[in-house]
Amino acid sequence: MPAIATTSSLDNYHRLRISSYREHLRQGKAESIKLCYSYSGKSYSYSIKLDNTACHYGNYRHWWLCPKCSKRVSVLYCAGFYVCRHCIGANYGSQLKQPVDRLFSRAETIRSRLGWQAGIAHGNQGRPKHMHFSTYYRLVNEHNKLVQKICGATIVAINKNKGRASYDRQNKRYNYTR
Repeated sequence: MPAIATTSSLDNYHRLRISSYREHLRQGKAESIKLCYSYSGKSYSYSIKLDNTACHYGNYRHWWLCPKCSKRVSVLYCAGFYVCRHCIGANYGSQLKQPVDRLFSRAETIRSRLGWQAGIAHGNQGRPKHMHFSTYYRLVNEHNKLVQKICGATIVAINKNKGRASYDRQNKRYNYTR
């Protein structure tokens, strides 16, 4: 099983999307945008350069130029200065998921599509009105296979950790053995 991720996700950083400045950029030919903000009690004031590329059907697509590495990006992340995700070295949240977490996410997506209550412990709750029977049966079949994989992975994890922790009542502490 893969190791649990110890790095931070990009979800932990404030984002600055170029799309939030779209209307401002359409009105003029800006080459940079000046930012003034405070982060962790320290004030920052600097400009971030812009670049644009021509679209096939006219007009332009605007990009940030990362202040640190000059890469063309659509989102900058705040780590004191606003920089691209490559300079921060953080991963997307989906890249840090464990395999069993991916199974849970897919099962929840199917449950949501079927209009069922969240959580695999709630079981199947019937076909939604106006859904084709073939679609319903395909989704239920996939959901049931995912639940079997989740249960199998849980049993394997329990058996793997069986007997590793015990509580010593006299010393009021846990003892871990390998």
